[in-house]
Amino acid sequence: MEILFDVLNGLKYFLIYMFSVAALLFGVNRIVKLPKELFRKLFHFVAFSSVIVMIYAAKVWIAAAVIPIVVILMMYPGLLISSKNEKFTALMSERRPGELKSSLIQLFGTMALIIILSWGIIGRKELAVAAILMWGFGDAAAALIGKRFGKHKVLRFKSVDHKKSWEGTAAMSFIAFIFGMASLLIVGNVPLEICIPAVIVAAPLAAITELVTKNGYDTVTVPVVSTISIYVMYIVMGVA
Repeated sequence: MEILFDVLNGLKYFLIYMFSVAALLFGVNRIVKLPKELFRKLFHFVAFSSVIVMIYAAKVWIAAAVIPIVVILMMYPGLLISSKNEKFTALMSERRPGELKSSLIQLFGTMALIIILSWGIIGRKELAVAAILMWGFGDAAAALIGKRFGKHKVLRFKSVDHKKSWEGTAAMSFIAFIFGMASLLIVGNVPLEICIPAVIVAAPLAAITELVTKNGYDTVTVPVVSTISIYVMYIVMGVA
């Protein structure tokens, strides 16, 4: 019963966060008409940053892992209906039919997986926050910087999307490092001498993983790689 109340309490704070920030974002967009890609990435920010609310609102990892699953069950029917509205799909810059629904499942399903892996199995909840934020902010940086300044496309590797650039990959590595460091320091209270080498390894691995992952599955692959690489560095440095 305590876990149920924990889930409901976490879900309450999640909904307050999502609706308030999303309403603000839609309001700003109505006034200043943000570029579609920027609006898309800002909306992604609202979604993936909610992992912080889930982690802090829940007392135990089981509740924190259940919350994103409940979110999928709650939001999927609404997206199923909204996806038939052309104005809504245009506003959300849906690139292919069903993208919003698949993104919902991938993102919040990955959150549940990462919370189970990092907090439930490893026992370090800061890894969940770090992994999700490294992917989310890093992916946004790769897209925005890559599209505007990406003059050097990744053409050497056949398996890589040739629209991606080395500039975008470098931007993701840098931003992933910043948010990985912040997450470990603030959420985990991990000493700086541990944070720096752990994230120096994890950030470029996250960027490379994003580079070679196709069809949008970096939502899953990047957080998993980030979690495992930071934990391996913890083991190497004797703090696991």
